[in-house]
Amino acid sequence: MNTPHKYPKILVLFYSKTGHMLKMARSIAKDAENSGADVRLRKVPELAPSDVIEKTPEWKAVYQSMSDIPDAVVDDLIWMDGLIAGAPTRFGNMAAPMRNFWDMTGKLWMEGTLIGKTVSIFSSAEMVHGGQEATLLATFPTLFAHGLIIVGIPGNIKELYSSGSYYGALSSGEPNDTDLLVARHMTNRMIDVTKKLRC
Repeated sequence: MNTPHKYPKILVLFYSKTGHMLKMARSIAKDAENSGADVRLRKVPELAPSDVIEKTPEWKAVYQSMSDIPDAVVDDLIWMDGLIAGAPTRFGNMAAPMRNFWDMTGKLWMEGTLIGKTVSIFSSAEMVHGGQEATLLATFPTLFAHGLIIVGIPGNIKELYSSGSYYGALSSGEPNDTDLLVARHMTNRMIDVTKKLRC
């Protein structure tokens, strides 16, 4: 049951190995807070063994830079009114740690816990045509199965001509200012829709 409240509770959920999704997630969380939302920034738990991370200096540096961000738990999805989730592409699909997190939500699916909550998504790849949009599209079936209401980016956002897509915010490599601006448009719209539906 939805209990009316003044500020939408927004979960910013992400996975990052190179730091690109981390940069976008931190920016989105800040934008959400500036829009008056109650925000939780959470990373999905890493699946790679610690010794593998230790042997890769760049990965280790990113992993350590996220030490201030708690790992996500399924209860975060119960808490939220809306979700903004991001994962890098892996061959046109979400990265395995994000997939693993969703695979643990079977009980929520059976109970219909997420029905009527809102969601927007974002992704990145190293190349311009590295599968980012395919990753967003491949994520939709999971979101639809949970009854989440998907909030995309409308075509009147002029920055869409150079970044992002109707389906969500994107980056090729490290997010640039335009990528982050598109993500801000997405975040603000998602929070506006969430307020109307959940508050």
